[in-house]
Amino acid sequence: MSRNRMVINMSVSPELYSMINNAAEESEISRSELLRRSLKQYIASERRWQTLRAWGKETAKRMRIKDERDVEKIIDEYRGEQKR
Repeated sequence: MSRNRMVINMSVSPELYSMINNAAEESEISRSELLRRSLKQYIASERRWQTLRAWGKETAKRMRIKDERDVEKIIDEYRGEQKR
């Protein structure tokens, strides 16, 4: 019979182990389920941030933004246009 799960072994500090146990108990789920959910959420979050960073780089390139001063200049110009 083949397994539909893979096993991952890892070491954590005693403090983190206690936090994992407490969170699992409070959520009334197993440690494994807590860690599965946590890892899925982390991976999804990282993917969203990668997408956002890529969009930011593309936008900066398109608008020829090199640093924060360029961003401030664009904001000041926009605010000046809004006052008219």
